[in-house]
Amino acid sequence: TKRESHLIVANEWDPFSHDKLKLSGRTLDGKKIPLDPQHTSPQLLFVTTLRDPLDRLLSAYLFFGAGESPSDFGVWIRQNIGRLPKYRIGEKGAFRCNIARYNVIVWRYSGGNLEHPVSRPSSQQQETQFPLPMTDGKLWRDPFESAIRALSQQDLILPMDIMSKEEGQEAMRRLLGWGKVAIKEGRGKGDRESGHIVTTGKIQNSNAREYLNEEEYRFLWDANWLDNILVLWCRAVFLARLHCNNI
Repeated sequence: TKRESHLIVANEWDPFSHDKLKLSGRTLDGKKIPLDPQHTSPQLLFVTTLRDPLDRLLSAYLFFGAGESPSDFGVWIRQNIGRLPKYRIGEKGAFRCNIARYNVIVWRYSGGNLEHPVSRPSSQQQETQFPLPMTDGKLWRDPFESAIRALSQQDLILPMDIMSKEEGQEAMRRLLGWGKVAIKEGRGKGDRESGHIVTTGKIQNSNAREYLNEEEYRFLWDANWLDNILVLWCRAVFLARLHCNNI
């Protein structure tokens, strides 16, 4: 990214700052900001990736939690969510709580404004069960709308669950107009044909449908329903742009 003058303006465990949109003369509500006449920088593009919410959560657990069973999965989520009150942007180790959030896409693209109430398991709820989801509309409606607006300002959103190395390059060419697209062949291990590479450790099966039983999968899907809506929407937009004319 340094050689090609690309900048990373957000990461997986800190929120996306809406102020970054001003770098390309945009705002959260879609209005254009006139750039300084002396502005000589090249046009700035915002590119991001989204992943199936449950696969992402499971992948984080298998990578960072090093767990081996669904029962441990629930404990890991609860322990990390319990760290949320201590979270501060930029602090070392902040990812430990944010990677276990429910609806992390909404949280990230709302600028970090989605609350995640931390609750202790009741006497009827086992410690190994997954934390209860947030259902209060007063807490999620505004952040959900902000996340939609922020994602609408992205030049390209790559849905990783349907992405391959070749399709990713083609999307960059057709949708961004990039004439040169190179995927760096680093020291990572994995399936280079599909583009599934990890920098450390081994490739894990992070397919939540296969890992969880039906009841567990349904519970976590419902707990992350806001993120699931955003992923389905962004996936449909991506496929329409890539494969349909005049979109």
